Amino acid sequence: MIKSNRNNAYTSRTQRLVRLVRTMTVQVRVLFHAMFKEIAGTREITRELNTDSTLGEVLEELARKYGKDFKTIVDPKTGQISADTLVMLNGQSVRKVDIRLRDRDVIMISVPVGGG
Repeated sequence: MIKSNRNNAYTSRTQRLVRLVRTMTVQVRVLFHAMFKEIAGTREITRELNTDSTLGEVLEELARKYGKDFKTIVDPKTGQISADTLVMLNGQSVRKVDIRLRDRDVIMISVPVGGG
């Protein structure tokens, strides 16, 4: 009986710790389309980030990891997302990179579709 109580207490403390860690981090999904999918070699990744992480930090990390066209997502002259890239956050097109990310945000990276 004592052993069972110890296990329950340990499990309870572990569960509280897991909940605490989850409140200190956010989990975001990054979806890749077009050439970004080919470069990354996958359609989607999930990242666990600090609660104060921004979209720009995620894009910088992707540029370091994948190089190539990921390095051109943010225009160095303006510090904003290039017009040659479509970045959406939770279904909304964005240009600013200083947006703070929240838990369960979805970032989609693609090329803009033009017509004429």
